[in-house]
Amino acid sequence: METRNLICIGCPMGCPLTVELENGAVTTVTGNTCPRGDAYARKEVTNPTRIVTSTVRVTGGALPAVSCKTASDVPKGKIF
Repeated sequence: METRNLICIGCPMGCPLTVELENGAVTTVTGNTCPRGDAYARKEVTNPTRIVTSTVRVTGGALPAVSCKTASDVPKGKIF
């Protein structure tokens, strides 16, 4: 059995989560105070994704740079 400790980012509470896995499958999630914590933990340990943000230079625009982000989650393994 494997145990992973996470801090939930599903809401402002920042609950400390403990996730127990067996053969790569989540068996229990503890430490969450709301259902979002359980959902976040299960997704983070099985299929982690991120929203990617950046700043891009603009030539000839009103501002020298503009911020941008991905429209949807990107698999963590595909970043860089």
